[in-house]
Amino acid sequence: MRKSATGRNKAMYCVVMGDIINSRELSDDTRQNVKRAAQAAFDIINTKYMDSIMANFGMVRGDAFEGVILTQSYAPQIVQDIIKAFYSVEKTTVRISVVLGELTVTDGDRNKTDGPAFYRALERLDKIKKKNSSHWLQVHFDIGNLAQGLVDGQMALLAALTEGWTDKQRDIVWAMESHDNYQKAVARKLNVTAPVVNKQLKAANYDAYRMVWDGLTEYLAKIDDYVVENKPPIDKSYVPFFNVALRKLKQLDFAGALKPAKKALSIARQNLGSDDAQYIAIYNLLAEIYTGDKQYKNAEESICEALRIQEPMPKARLEYSKTLSEKARLCRSMGNYEDAKKYGSEALSMARNVVDNEHPYIAELYNNLALSHHELNEYEYAMEIYDKALSAIDKDKDPINYAIALSNIANCYYSLGDFSNALSHKKKALQLFEENLPPNHWYITSAQATLLDIMSHQEAIQ
Repeated sequence: MRKSATGRNKAMYCVVMGDIINSRELSDDTRQNVKRAAQAAFDIINTKYMDSIMANFGMVRGDAFEGVILTQSYAPQIVQDIIKAFYSVEKTTVRISVVLGELTVTDGDRNKTDGPAFYRALERLDKIKKKNSSHWLQVHFDIGNLAQGLVDGQMALLAALTEGWTDKQRDIVWAMESHDNYQKAVARKLNVTAPVVNKQLKAANYDAYRMVWDGLTEYLAKIDDYVVENKPPIDKSYVPFFNVALRKLKQLDFAGALKPAKKALSIARQNLGSDDAQYIAIYNLLAEIYTGDKQYKNAEESICEALRIQEPMPKARLEYSKTLSEKARLCRSMGNYEDAKKYGSEALSMARNVVDNEHPYIAELYNNLALSHHELNEYEYAMEIYDKALSAIDKDKDPINYAIALSNIANCYYSLGDFSNALSHKKKALQLFEENLPPNHWYITSAQATLLDIMSHQEAIQ
């Protein structure tokens, strides 16, 4: 069989592994603060990329951390998020190794995942350590194919671009990345003028810096495209088909997502055991695609399969909660809001047995459950649940989702005819949107339109 340009085998997993640089020099208090900040970041990563997580991200072996994903194109963003989380505590730096390769994955427990990719990641970390660099950006991507030199060159360019950054430049660059590249929002957040932001971005070569990260992400995604476009890999794997389907789903291209998702399931059936845990993510993906495409019967069948496979497993798992949440979403899409409440409540209850109330997934589940009550015109109860979602979100760290929760509460007040409270909450939401998003963003225009409607109805009854 002819080798492809990617040269990846059937066990196509992405290991992200790292450790804290000079961890022995940290005080006990600093070490604990670092671990708390890191765990908060890992909670967000494990929630945001839940569809692709094979082994949850978390601390291991003292001051080390690791996680496993299916979708390697997520790795560049995950790496950046981890670096920022650690650096936020007294400028603590980390070294990170990302490796695509073969693993044995039994379930979401990191301790039950092993294989050559882990060993390669450890070897790469050791090589990074021996360089004895003081740079805050110490990352290596091992993609195991003929383009390794290209990726090495991209990482070397990133290191060169950031070597001379001042603290102010780094703060501004990272703020830009968290504020959708909106310079006015960055200026407000950092209490500087917009011209200062612009000047520092130019000095930091921000456009080139982002271009390298974005180019790396795009290249990693195209590895999957290459395989899916019938270019024969060394061995068949379901993973690239899964990744392409997931990417098209995020683009709301349900028809385009369905074919590779079905192919992923077909190949998985050839390579995995009858009820392997890896099927769960595939069936959840299919259910989400079918629901979006209004193929409700097929969505129901996929969810039933995911639940059947998980029946002998412990139920106190976020993965199980995810499947129940998908069932609730299907019920909402079909207009069956009573069942949506039932499954949404079960998903929330299961998740709360696993994580605390500040975990970002909890806010998402509260919000979804409130939607079902809202659709049943149970506005006051929906507001109570939206308020719980609001309480689970850190306004400073996640102002957009905080604003979304405020906006939802405003909509409930509007439906109740309480225009004063509706107006107050919608204005607060709009202010947060305007402070953190570009002026033409959909959240802003939508909030402005609803605000005008509320004001119109308020004036009509006065």
